[in-house]
Amino acid sequence: MLVRYSNCKAWLGLGLGFSDSITVEDSLLSASDRAPDRVVDCGGNTVIPAFVDSHMHPILAGRESLGPQVTSAASIEEVQQILRQWISQNNTEVWVVGGAYNRSIASDGIFHAAWLDEVSNSQPIVLHADDHHTIWVNSLAMELAGVTTNSPRLSVAGVDLDVAGAPVGTFRESDAKNLILNAIPSDGGEADQMAIDWSQKEMLSWGITSVLDAWVDQDLATSYISAAQSGLLEVATNLAFWLEPDQWKTQLSEAAKTRVTVEGLAAYNLSASTVKLFIDGVFGSATAFVSEPYLSTGKFGSRFWEPEQLQEVCQRASELGFQLHLHAIGDAAVGAALDALERCSEYWLEATNRPPVLAHVELLADSDLVRVAQLGVGVNLQPLWSRLDDLLNSCRRHLGDRVESLYRTRDLLDNEVSVAFGSDWPVSSVNPFLGLYTAISRRIPRGSEYQNPEQAISLEQALHAYTYEGSKQLGLFGRGTLEPGQRADFLILSDDPFENPESLPGMFVLETISGGQTRFTRH
Repeated sequence: MLVRYSNCKAWLGLGLGFSDSITVEDSLLSASDRAPDRVVDCGGNTVIPAFVDSHMHPILAGRESLGPQVTSAASIEEVQQILRQWISQNNTEVWVVGGAYNRSIASDGIFHAAWLDEVSNSQPIVLHADDHHTIWVNSLAMELAGVTTNSPRLSVAGVDLDVAGAPVGTFRESDAKNLILNAIPSDGGEADQMAIDWSQKEMLSWGITSVLDAWVDQDLATSYISAAQSGLLEVATNLAFWLEPDQWKTQLSEAAKTRVTVEGLAAYNLSASTVKLFIDGVFGSATAFVSEPYLSTGKFGSRFWEPEQLQEVCQRASELGFQLHLHAIGDAAVGAALDALERCSEYWLEATNRPPVLAHVELLADSDLVRVAQLGVGVNLQPLWSRLDDLLNSCRRHLGDRVESLYRTRDLLDNEVSVAFGSDWPVSSVNPFLGLYTAISRRIPRGSEYQNPEQAISLEQALHAYTYEGSKQLGLFGRGTLEPGQRADFLILSDDPFENPESLPGMFVLETISGGQTRFTRH
């Protein structure tokens, strides 16, 4: 069937210009000039390729949607009020798990169990921080997890202790967080199916038709497989299996086996071709690995992998055909990741058609900027982070003036590095229009303060990063532009960002088309 979308301003892709119509034949864009079977009048609206979010966590976002929403709380008291109301309206016989609290509402970044005990001492409470590398829990949650004073489990790095050696209720990074999270009873995946269904609808409403879930264990992979078999996946989803330093060999073997199962579900929008490694932590907890010590701690943060071990896991995963997706935030972490990739480059060059990706790359040394380009490594940035909001300003006590030099987007592009955008949802908003606006303005909408403004890029460059480059990093070739022969994944927008970029923060999608089929509409 031939369908022509007419009376529009269609941006075809970076350097490709505009057209007043596009034609769809079945699931692909077509150059056919024969009479269409159907004409869709776009009402003069702007049409762009669909968004590709190449770093996010849909199930985690969906899980948070099922629990108390404390993101907007500007004080501890507001968090408590939201929790009390949610508990009064929901089943209180289960663990209360929600997020994501603003780290800056406690000036020292330490959140005390006693504050949550004031809400309830009969339900265990776990709240995720807005960086999703930290949790805040009440005393009952610690008791049920066996994390109490004098427990040998307190020797794990990342547990905040008081002067008496008792846990205060803040747990940072995976080893510490898992002391609590592993104690939460499983519901057999029922909540995850609800989370996937909710997140799929949310993504399509924002015009996102392809994603990387950048942090998947075997339980989450099983949930995705069930969702694919049930026909729930309308958004093409690639899974990145999380590998940990102390058990990566077992996890990699399991990932390879799971990939075989997933490959049989490719027609259901599911793939599993990536592995995820955390090289370091985050700036907000002073756990990102840096070359100059933090002002707050005098330390250099955390390096989660020893050099030889990191090289070994990168080599082995590449040999098995997995793409490497490496979380590296601090400049020392970026350097460590590049060292490992450089030493085993022959393996990832031969075994996969997709180069490794460094995710986040918030602080980048000049010498490593050159190395990223020389190695041909891709970079995945979160454009919404490059603005002076509470999340970034909360890092000042750790970084000082280094905050001003973060997120070198233009420098990466000027050095011809492949840069794709991701939201890291639910760490930050899923809304791509806010990301686009920040990438081109480096400020909060209507704000007067700019973060590293010389790193702003053009709207076309930003769209390219959120469409074509994202598709390329995910290995979804044949997407990302509106050229004939490409998959018919595109959006009809409410406004024209090319005429009025300031309209981006309030922009929304009128219709999301994927594979030639309407997946979301506001009509």
